[in-house]
Amino acid sequence: MSWGPSRRFSNRLQWRRLPQPPKERRKVSRVKLPQPLVGRAGRARIFLVDASVEGIRVAHQGTVPAVGQSCRVELEWQGHPIELDCEVIHSSIFKLSKASGEKSIYHAGLRIANADAKSRATLKQLVADCVARALDEQKANARGMPATAALSFQTGKGNDFIRCELVDGVWRRTSTNRAEQPPNGFTISAEEDREQIELLCQTFEAADTAGRKLIRTLAEMSISKSEGVPTRRYTP
Repeated sequence: MSWGPSRRFSNRLQWRRLPQPPKERRKVSRVKLPQPLVGRAGRARIFLVDASVEGIRVAHQGTVPAVGQSCRVELEWQGHPIELDCEVIHSSIFKLSKASGEKSIYHAGLRIANADAKSRATLKQLVADCVARALDEQKANARGMPATAALSFQTGKGNDFIRCELVDGVWRRTSTNRAEQPPNGFTISAEEDREQIELLCQTFEAADTAGRKLIRTLAEMSISKSEGVPTRRYTP
C-alpha cells in the first residue's frame, strides 16, 4: 500500500505540531505580599511583589538587568536585611506609561542563586508571615474556623512525616517519608502534637480553596530541608 502525496504532507504537519515538553513547574509555592517591599537591585530601585524561598518577583522601571543576567537584590524586612544573588528569569511590561513624564512599570521574575543563612531565614519568615496573615483573613471570613489553627507548625527535623488526606469526608492519616503535599490535604512533621493535627484538619475542612492552598504552603515550608519555617504561635 502506497501513501499519496497529500497523506505524507498531512503526516509531516502532524509531526511538526507535536506539543513541546511542559516547562518545569515551581517546586515551592509563592505568596503575594500585602504591600510591596522597597529594595534595590544593584543601584536601581525595585519593589518586591511576591516571594518564595526559591525565587521572587519584583516591579521595576526598566532598570533590572536583561534576562539571563545576574543582579544583587537588597531588601530590609522588620529591621532584618535580606541580600540575595539572583538570576533574571523573565521580565515583561506590567503597566504601560500614558504620559510623557511617566515611566512604564515592568515585572521581573528572579531565581535565587545564592544567599547567606540569615537572609534565607529572614526570607522564609517573611513568606510565613504573609501566609499567616492570609490565613487570618480566611479564618475571619469562614464559619467555625478555629482561632489558632494552621498558624504554627512544628519545624520538620527528620524524614518522618504524616500525610493527612480528606477522602469522601473522612480524614486518612498515613505515616510516610515522602514530603509531597497532597491536593486534598497536607503533609507535616511526624513530631506535630496530636491536638494540633486535629486543629489543622478542622481548619482545612472549613476553609475554601484559597485557604486550603495556604495551609499546604505553610505545611510545605515547615518540612523544607533547608532551614525549615520559623514556628509561630498566633494569638488572635
